Amino acid sequence: MSTFTAYLDDQDLIRIQKGEESILPFYLETNQGPLAILPVKLSSAAHEKEDYFLSPIPLELGKEYRICDETGSSSLLYYGEIVRKPIFDQTFTYDGDDLGSFYTPSQTQFKFWAPISQDVTLHIQGQVHSMTRNENGVWKLLLKGDWEGASYHYEFRVNGIERRIHDPYALSSLANSGDSLVIDRKKITHPITRATNQLDPTDAILYEMSVRDFSVQKEAGFKHPGKFTALIESPQLNGEKLGFDYIRHLGITHVQLLPVYDFGSVDEEDQFKAYNWGYDPVQYNVPEGSYASDPNDPYARILELQETIATYHKANLSVIMDVVYNHVYKADEYAFEQIVPGYFYRYDANGERSNGTFCGNDVASERAMVRRYIKQSLKQWVELYGFDGFRFDLMGILDIQTMTEIAEELRNIYPNIYLYGEGWKMDTGLSEERLAHQYKASELPAYGFFSDNFRDTIKRTLLAGHRRDSQYLENDFANILTANVGKIGPAHFMQPQQAIQYVECHDNATVFDYFQIEKGQVSLEERKALSRLALHLVLLAQGVPFIHAGQEFYRSKGLEENTYNLPDSLNQLDWTSLANYQEEISFVKELMAYRKSQPLLHLKRGQEIRDYCDVNWLSDHHFTYTIEKNREKLTIIVNIGNHEMTYQHPRDSQQLFAYPQANLQSPIAKGQELTLSAHSWLLLHHRKCGALFLIFRFHKTSNDMNVV
Repeated sequence: MSTFTAYLDDQDLIRIQKGEESILPFYLETNQGPLAILPVKLSSAAHEKEDYFLSPIPLELGKEYRICDETGSSSLLYYGEIVRKPIFDQTFTYDGDDLGSFYTPSQTQFKFWAPISQDVTLHIQGQVHSMTRNENGVWKLLLKGDWEGASYHYEFRVNGIERRIHDPYALSSLANSGDSLVIDRKKITHPITRATNQLDPTDAILYEMSVRDFSVQKEAGFKHPGKFTALIESPQLNGEKLGFDYIRHLGITHVQLLPVYDFGSVDEEDQFKAYNWGYDPVQYNVPEGSYASDPNDPYARILELQETIATYHKANLSVIMDVVYNHVYKADEYAFEQIVPGYFYRYDANGERSNGTFCGNDVASERAMVRRYIKQSLKQWVELYGFDGFRFDLMGILDIQTMTEIAEELRNIYPNIYLYGEGWKMDTGLSEERLAHQYKASELPAYGFFSDNFRDTIKRTLLAGHRRDSQYLENDFANILTANVGKIGPAHFMQPQQAIQYVECHDNATVFDYFQIEKGQVSLEERKALSRLALHLVLLAQGVPFIHAGQEFYRSKGLEENTYNLPDSLNQLDWTSLANYQEEISFVKELMAYRKSQPLLHLKRGQEIRDYCDVNWLSDHHFTYTIEKNREKLTIIVNIGNHEMTYQHPRDSQQLFAYPQANLQSPIAKGQELTLSAHSWLLLHHRKCGALFLIFRFHKTSNDMNVV
């Protein structure tokens, strides 16, 4: 007897995967009896063991059909590539916001979107309950009784295979992405109090850190290392305040947390068995259990994250969440893939999953229920937890329409939401014209993009010690220091808020390590001076400055380029080093305070930058960066070279500030020479009414900081 399996690939296109023998003809079973299906040639898609047929009648999605052959063998007509056709979304998109479990003391409602499933059952606390199919492929059950804290999962049959998954819309789960947990939403819903200062993005100073890295160093003395609650601890070491107290007095405005949703690469019940940054999503709506005091407690992970964010808000700090909606951990096991195989990911012309993320799968954000899921997830993080913004990992994988809708809907909830991401153009299974990469900045005005042009140009130029020409205008110093809004040539970004200016983040080697790796024979003092200058240029440039935690005290990761799964010893913040770098840290604090107080350093419109900013090279080793608006002017002179240089001041002025002393009141006559050590800079502030100047300078060593 022949064996075969039949799949519906389009409304009338049937693909038959044959066994050893093929016995024609094949028939569609209907109420009117068997109807022959018609062979059709599909040269590009056909496989040697697959044949394609056209149905003699229109097929209705959601209805069960069978295919049989001349011998009497038969197969259910399973769902194949039809799940990626427009008709599928048109038929099965569910617009409700009530998927998941919704608890009251007397009953709990369960709704589960499973449009191609048969025989869906809810398994809860050892009991099995059948669910009823409703509109748009949603299965529903109203379960009487008090089920607070109960664990549950769904079991169902898809394309002839029995499957079991947790609830992708759940708010909490057992450890390691286990069964979902019923939550009383009233216990976790409360008014969100935001930071007092609601800032324009160009006024922000972003600070990226990991929950785990922040607190695992044993010598630092955190009581709850690696946990959400450690983020609000302030231990002391050698008279220095660490942790939360350090962060809130640093001068930053926004903390960006590496992923805090449920990820699959760390054992939540034995956190320190393995390390991972967390870019391995499993449950997008559930906080990571390894960061909770008890990963099996229904509420611990939720309430502890909420308390942490609320504490940062009280300290006038906003909190941004690093989200990874571009790929998932273990694609075959992911919930949506179990529910509707082939729907959640993009596919190429050969029917293989696209791999623009280099993680084996690309999320198909353009599909209706995927888009709705992402938006629902983000809104939940804002409404329930109080997140103030999102950093999108590999944002160039996601489609423009989804990102536009995200911005619109989140701003309806929280008008000051801050959104930015990695803007690389990725080779995924969707036209680049539809993708949210940096070259589509004009279509994404609500989003910022990490400026790799700034990062690479600064690091490579400082490494070389002299001016470097580039064939790309985006790498010209005149553009990178002015947020790439078109000072020279076409604009790369439309407004300065779109330029996330950085030289270091969790990816790649730290700047301090970079100069050692690339330069080899480099002294500690030179290595520090180069790293310091790179950070200071981040804070002096137009756009939005972004700092990696610990960068201000020369963070090292043991010269490793990629530490995503390497031990805590390499990834942890070295709080013991604070005492050695108080001078540098104090200066960064003062520089951040000055940036926030000086509007010329964070102009808000692209046209202002084009009109008022200039960058001019005085030699291959030093340049001036000027901002002049109305009757006020800043002149920043930077020496990137390995030797000291002199700068002849063009007008009378007065020195009011010089690192590390303040209020020096030193007169500087017109034509007087100022000496800049290697890898140093100074800032002059002039008001035409009164000829007031400010010199703000940082040299290579604290012993070489005097005006000559």
